Amino acid sequence: MGDAFLAMLERDQRRLLRLCAALEDIADSLPRSRERMQTGRVLSFLNKAFERHIFLHEKVLFPLVRSLGGPRSTVEPVLAQLELEHATDHGLVHEITSFFLNGCAGEPRTSVQVLGFLLRSFFENYRRHHSWEKNILYPIARVHLSSGTIASQHDALLRVSLGVGGG
Repeated sequence: MGDAFLAMLERDQRRLLRLCAALEDIADSLPRSRERMQTGRVLSFLNKAFERHIFLHEKVLFPLVRSLGGPRSTVEPVLAQLELEHATDHGLVHEITSFFLNGCAGEPRTSVQVLGFLLRSFFENYRRHHSWEKNILYPIARVHLSSGTIASQHDALLRVSLGVGGG
């Protein structure tokens, strides 16, 4: 279960990195890209993909790692930082989507600059966040998910799904 789940998370990460590249292309081609239909589709997909990312991490991976790590696990500060980054980046996704749909009451040039800033803020934050997950979280998760027996992983997953404490 552990390796297959981590492989799925890594595929999810690659999908979001491709979205970041698309957002960078949109930001680089503003103001023209603001009028393209594809921009709206990319932003809609971004919202769904990022919500999936948060769900997979915060509702599945983080509780599982906490459960397998035991009460003295040193992983908690890492998970708390990633949860904070998820919340910050999720807020940016909502701001980008809202701004794209509703625009700005000010000058069109200002509107384009604000949208460009929001897009760049998200994809730069996410690329850094991805690096944290790839280089810090996933090795920790791999140790916890690979070192345990299938029975202990199953027990941990059951504890998580029932909302029973870890360890």
